[in-house]
Amino acid sequence: MLASAIRRAMLEGILSVLGGVLILASRLNREFREELGSRNGVGEIRTQERSVARRFYVFDGNIQTARGCHPSPDFAMVYRDVPTALAILRQGTDEAAMKAISEGSLRFEGDMAFGIWFMELLKKTGTFLKKPASIVSL
Repeated sequence: MLASAIRRAMLEGILSVLGGVLILASRLNREFREELGSRNGVGEIRTQERSVARRFYVFDGNIQTARGCHPSPDFAMVYRDVPTALAILRQGTDEAAMKAISEGSLRFEGDMAFGIWFMELLKKTGTFLKKPASIVSL
C-alpha cells in the first residue's frame, strides 16, 4: 500500500515538473512560444483508472497546467497504470513508447493531429532538460 502511494506521488511529481518546464519554456524560449501559438486545446496525461492525471491548457501561445482529469480533453495519453507510466517516462525513448503501444500499455484518445503536435512539445522539454541553456531564447 505504501509502495503504491509512493509510486503515485512520483508520477504526480514527474507530471508536475513537466508542466513547470513547459511553462518556463513558454516564457523563455521564443521559438517554443511561437509554436504554442499555433494551436489551442487541452492535452491530458493520465492513468487508465484516473488515479493520476495532469491536464495542460494551451491557448493563444500560453500554457497552464493543473492536477486532475479534464471532462473532455482534446487529446489524452492514457497509461495502463502507475508503474507502467513510470517505467515508460523514466526510459524517455520513442522505442519504450512504441513497445507500450504495441503491448496495449499506452493508448491515445481524441484528436490525433492535436496529440501529435502536443507530443512534439513534450519531446522538446526533454531537450531542455538535457541542455538547460537551450531553454533560453528570448
